[in-house]
Amino acid sequence: MSVIIGSGLVLGQSAPVNGAIIGYKNNVTSSNISATSEDADYPASNMGNAGTGYKWVASSAANQTITIQNNNRDVDYIGIARHNLNQSGLYITVKYDGVVVVPSSIVRNAQAILLLTQLASPSVITIEIEGATTAPSIAVLYAGTYIQMQRSIYVGHTPINYGRDRVTVNGVSENGQWLGEVVIRETNSTSVSLQNLTPLWYRETLDPFFSQSPRNPCFFAWRPEGYPDEVSYCWVDGNPRPSNQRSNGMVQIDFNLKGVV
Repeated sequence: MSVIIGSGLVLGQSAPVNGAIIGYKNNVTSSNISATSEDADYPASNMGNAGTGYKWVASSAANQTITIQNNNRDVDYIGIARHNLNQSGLYITVKYDGVVVVPSSIVRNAQAILLLTQLASPSVITIEIEGATTAPSIAVLYAGTYIQMQRSIYVGHTPINYGRDRVTVNGVSENGQWLGEVVIRETNSTSVSLQNLTPLWYRETLDPFFSQSPRNPCFFAWRPEGYPDEVSYCWVDGNPRPSNQRSNGMVQIDFNLKGVV
């Protein structure tokens, strides 16, 4: 059902090719997720929190199964952020109601994983983790439906993985010798510019993402097939405003995203 086309992203048969993807709708909560085991200080319920300061940690490196009681709600993507699943020999498998939708796959992306499948409404979603050498950990887990941008992103875009923002303190001695650098804060960021969006699509599909209150982070991939590793868990920075671009009501909007490293 699914075809692996990269280390960080899996595409289902009906998934997009070049259109950017935003995954912000999420069925996972702290009360409908569980795991085979959990460290007492890092329970599985932490994965239902959008904040990356909390995480689930298994009690051992033994095979683990994460279970989401999805209650037949729509889902076509799973997002995982701030994890250690990029271990050599580790494989993940995703099942909807016991049916494999993402076959055993390795993970290389250490920041975020985006798994896309065909649209389904499973009662139960399971994520099996096998072959870990250290106890698996995940801070954020989303499962829901994504938005595919109406227009593709082309020239002038900086993939968020390469938009590095660092606040540092550099140590230099009195005679000019390099003593080292201390990183105080580190994030990634990018800007997205979309044009010629049809009025109805913007109002019904994209604007609900911006109008969230409070706004939660999202999973963002700017070109899934060509650059599957360039996926980020990020949030809208600032207050983007659309504007009419043409007399026929076409809409344009620019917005900034900031993500965890």
